[in-house]
Amino acid sequence: MDPTELTLKNIYSIEGRGHFPRPDCIRLPSFNLHGQWIMAFDKQNRGIRLQWYNKENAGKIISGHYILKGFESYPVEVPFPLEADVNSAIHVKSHMAPDEIIKQKRFWYFCSFGVDAIKSGRLHFGACDYKATVWLNGRCLGFHEGGYTPFSFFVPEFEDINYLVVLVEDSISPSQIRGKQTFLHKPFLVWYTNSSGIWQDVWIEQVASTHITSLTCTRDAAVCFAMSVESQENVRNDITVELKIFASQVFGKRSVLKTPVKVYRDIVVFDVFKKGQVVIEVPLSLFDVWSPSHPAVHPIQVVLKKAGKEIDCIHSYFGRRDVTIQNGRILLNKKNIYQRLLLNQGYYPEGLYRPVDTMQYKSDIEIMKSLGFNGCRIHQKIEDPRFLYWADMVGFLIWEEMPSYYLPLQKNMQRLYAQLQEVMARDCMHPSIITLVLYNESWGLYSMFFSRKVHNSVVELFDTVKSQYHGYLIIDNSGFHHLKSDITDIHHYLQRFEDIEELYKRLVDGVREAPLWTHFFMMILGKENIQTPYLKGYGDTTSPIIISEMGGFGFGIYPSEAKTLEESFQKHCSILSKFPQIQGFCYTQFTDTFQETNGVVTFDRRPKAKLLPIMQKALAKHIFW
Repeated sequence: MDPTELTLKNIYSIEGRGHFPRPDCIRLPSFNLHGQWIMAFDKQNRGIRLQWYNKENAGKIISGHYILKGFESYPVEVPFPLEADVNSAIHVKSHMAPDEIIKQKRFWYFCSFGVDAIKSGRLHFGACDYKATVWLNGRCLGFHEGGYTPFSFFVPEFEDINYLVVLVEDSISPSQIRGKQTFLHKPFLVWYTNSSGIWQDVWIEQVASTHITSLTCTRDAAVCFAMSVESQENVRNDITVELKIFASQVFGKRSVLKTPVKVYRDIVVFDVFKKGQVVIEVPLSLFDVWSPSHPAVHPIQVVLKKAGKEIDCIHSYFGRRDVTIQNGRILLNKKNIYQRLLLNQGYYPEGLYRPVDTMQYKSDIEIMKSLGFNGCRIHQKIEDPRFLYWADMVGFLIWEEMPSYYLPLQKNMQRLYAQLQEVMARDCMHPSIITLVLYNESWGLYSMFFSRKVHNSVVELFDTVKSQYHGYLIIDNSGFHHLKSDITDIHHYLQRFEDIEELYKRLVDGVREAPLWTHFFMMILGKENIQTPYLKGYGDTTSPIIISEMGGFGFGIYPSEAKTLEESFQKHCSILSKFPQIQGFCYTQFTDTFQETNGVVTFDRRPKAKLLPIMQKALAKHIFW
């Protein structure tokens, strides 16, 4: 394999970054390892014992000369799930349907590459579902758990020819953080085919033995940028960090300045493990404000120096936005914002969990905006950083939602929180993300119907996340059964529009609790699609209301009185216009997704209706932004 170099035409511009795996965190030079790898199933768990990871065996497997009874290998396209159509060669050669892939449990990936331009560096993985163990040239670099979050390893020296081996393990375990990937042996209801294996980018960045390992920020009364540094050598007090902040830019408007408006400097102090961190506090007044109507962001450079000489540099950007709640209303930069969201499942033709052409992230956002929506709720998936980059660039609001587990155990809640921290370490620079959703519709929390201890755990998790990540609205359990939440968000798929209007009236009148079991059993029986907003004793009448799932026209489980999508959407908007106390809605959904044919566009992104004129006409002008 020949690695592909990723180039940045103008390091001072926010444009031209969409082809990088992390547009908000770029190093030069960088090379991706995309293309054809070799993959072998290991249902019998022989690979470790037979040392498939060592250089000799890896070389034989790649060249097709490895001989073992029952051993078969297949060409595979990285980075795409093994179940994706682009990997149909696996399905044909192995005589396995995509839904059967996950039954193999273990997937060994092999590739060889040479990269003359990099002597030492970091090897990055955007995401592997679900567990990954990585070897390079026979040496184990490390292990990672979690199918949605990135990880990387320092490589002190690349060889002329390098053998990269990755063991990915996946299953249908309901204890995994899995989102909408089925936990049965086939898709059902609103759960889909699994997305196993390496499904986000694999790339290499050049770094020296002393380099920056992370750049994060926290949003509060000031912005605090934290730069973590590690070293493989004996360090002195001659390592410094420079934080350069440049004038704001708006995508598509030519205004690039090469001179920073402010430069901050500090010395890195290392601990006994040769790790250090620098935190620099920057006043909010230095930044222009980001909003959907004016998505201004500031290019940022973080430069690491040794004895005054640059040894590492990260190109990033930052957008300031302030999201607050006041008197039951949601304010963005001190202005009331009415959120018109689409539920976005994040599935794509051919590529399954990622598009074949990553520019589709941009076109998807443009389609949603052209239909009249100013944001989306990314449902049960942590989306690719490029999607977030384009949301930042064009001004599109994002609700980021943790994928669910389904077995209600305390250790699974701890696993979710650990992966949330990895998500936020990756995504904290993106101004488009304004809301964080911890759980959806009590998935993985079913024991809370009986256990006060689970109530306390959810409230404690909310409080921890709220204190840790300032500047975001936090939702504990999207849809219903709330315990403590910044937003009273409600899911419903009521069939009769008069029932919908009655529900909204009760909500704005302050009703927050209803009999749990009556509604629960009616939903199970398919008689009604609404649950109590809050569990008994937790009702909050001060938090803003958003209808965060509704509509679903076209999906047979949720029949509607309306005969067309236009009629259904018009009636929903007309009812919403009667209740300005409601702060927005999220319509289900953006695209048809496998068995759910309730999209406002088809799976191949053809709009089914013109919704913008309906919103402009039906919704009161003072809530249309």
